[in-house]
Amino acid sequence: MSVPVQFLTVRDQDGLVAIGRDDLVRYAGPAQIVASALCLRLFDRAFRDLSPDKPPHRDDIRVLVAFPGDGILDCVEMITRARTRGRLTIDVGAGPAEAPPALVGRFYFEIAIAGRRHGYRLADGFFTPAFVELVKRHQDGGGTPAEREEYQRAKHDLIGRLLGAADEALFVACEI
Repeated sequence: MSVPVQFLTVRDQDGLVAIGRDDLVRYAGPAQIVASALCLRLFDRAFRDLSPDKPPHRDDIRVLVAFPGDGILDCVEMITRARTRGRLTIDVGAGPAEAPPALVGRFYFEIAIAGRRHGYRLADGFFTPAFVELVKRHQDGGGTPAEREEYQRAKHDLIGRLLGAADEALFVACEI
């Protein structure tokens, strides 16, 4: 099992920027705590795969997402600035058919850094049909207090599994 990632480090024009999960939650909002955990793990893996010797420069990072959820897009933006700088592609049909389905699209991402590109599909079993149903019913704040509490417990359980999973158990990666 890998050591849990605490921060991502990227280079910017004036130096290094360290971004933790708390920063992602503050940027995307507390409703996006699962997206923050997923993106932290995704970019940690991609940075180690594609820029193992030094933190990548934000301007060298290109991203494709097949699941354009608000939290994912916000976290991608905070880490890479790809959305505002024209280096983000949204294609809900991208990726292999075996990538787990999301509310829109699927859990598949491509990260490119300075000419190298890898695809990452989320492993099966993280976003279960039962969890997706909870998202549909409660992400917008709907439901009774007891239902919203159940949803929060489910989100925190999923975050624990996302942050605690070994790399090879979380993403299936391929060089493109």
